[in-house]
Amino acid sequence: MKFFWILIFNIFFSLISHHKLNAQTDTLYLYQVYQSFSNEEKAEWTSFENNWNYFEYSNIKTVLKIKNLNCKNCESLYADIFIEINHDGNITIIKFLKGKKCAISNEEEAFIALFENSLKKQKFNSLKNKQFIARFGHILKC
Repeated sequence: MKFFWILIFNIFFSLISHHKLNAQTDTLYLYQVYQSFSNEEKAEWTSFENNWNYFEYSNIKTVLKIKNLNCKNCESLYADIFIEINHDGNITIIKFLKGKKCAISNEEEAFIALFENSLKKQKFNSLKNKQFIARFGHILKC
């Protein structure tokens, strides 16, 4: 009887392990031009990322009338943006590369402006003289 339950457990576990769970991806993907950020730069970026997610991204979703992201009606709201930070820590170049709203490529000026305006007011203390592409927003794996 003991071996029967072990067999059942193994079958159950193997079925569960093959089932992929769908989860939200990380918010900001960093495609750095440079090898890596220092620990101080990573900490500053993480702090910025958390703050941006909580305030700016929530505002963008509200303006675009997206209550939440789910696989039924809206599985993506993001923008890939090239950012250049000067020696003073100010963002000097913000260039929209691509973005999607509810699985539809979006290049409307209003859509682009929402993401760009949310970044214009940011000033960095540690991240200086950097160029990179970051993904702002979420994509669900449905």
